[in-house]
Amino acid sequence: MITVTLLDKIREAEKGFGGTLGVAVKHLGSGESASLNGDELFPTASVFKIPVIVEFYRQLESGAVSLDEKIPLMDGDKVPGSGILKELSEGLEISYRDLLELMMVLSDNTATDLVVERVGKERVNATLHELGLEKTLVVADCRDILFDLVGLSHLPDEEKTIASFNEKARGAQMGGTWSLGVEENDVTTPDEMLRLLEMIVDGEAASRESCDAILEIMGKCQTGIYRISKYLPREEIEFAHKTGSLPGVRNDAGIVTHLKTGQRYVICCFTKDAEDVYSAEEVIARVSKVAYDYFTSE
Repeated sequence: MITVTLLDKIREAEKGFGGTLGVAVKHLGSGESASLNGDELFPTASVFKIPVIVEFYRQLESGAVSLDEKIPLMDGDKVPGSGILKELSEGLEISYRDLLELMMVLSDNTATDLVVERVGKERVNATLHELGLEKTLVVADCRDILFDLVGLSHLPDEEKTIASFNEKARGAQMGGTWSLGVEENDVTTPDEMLRLLEMIVDGEAASRESCDAILEIMGKCQTGIYRISKYLPREEIEFAHKTGSLPGVRNDAGIVTHLKTGQRYVICCFTKDAEDVYSAEEVIARVSKVAYDYFTSE
């Protein structure tokens, strides 16, 4: 009798995809896992916001930051792309508690860069290193990535405004010099992102209280409905995750909990060089359904 493994099923689901797919999945009860290109580097896109929120909560525990601290939103803070803050009035006072929610729930780029500025990229990377994640790096914020995409990475930060971006982006070919690659970019591997999420679930990435707060926020994510969760029975699961999107890149990384049995697994899906981003979302959805069926079949 030939045994069909989870990896076999993932490879079958990958067939026909024009691009590179990376998958890491692990059942947190049995420990059974599978990895496809799991040690390969992928651009994180907005999945880098997971390490950022981990670092914020670690600094919260040390007293270096406060959830209730408020800062005024300035026009110069506004970043293109996803989110709502870029549309709101200058001078609006907003707390870091709300910035974290916006960063993770709506993937708000302005909120993200304000949080990144507060905690520091060097501290995020130091924490990743401390946690044993040697390949995952956060070297660019959302503004850096987006302005590189439209060929404006040479501008000084004060000139990287919403207006200058919109003017250049109108009809521009989104390519950039580094923002879609794995050099000088925010990167991770499927295996390392899985490990970070597992440490959050286990209360090892920060304190148990902090990790629970991170999971609660990730459980509210409103992006990526056609990726990991697309073919899953929504009424039977809880799903905490973070997505990332760039031209040719569709990512989704999270924790699926089966409510009836309590079974829980981590699944991280990354794509790069996708010929069609809709097919990238679809291959993630297919792989996710394969993993769900494999772990929940009786």
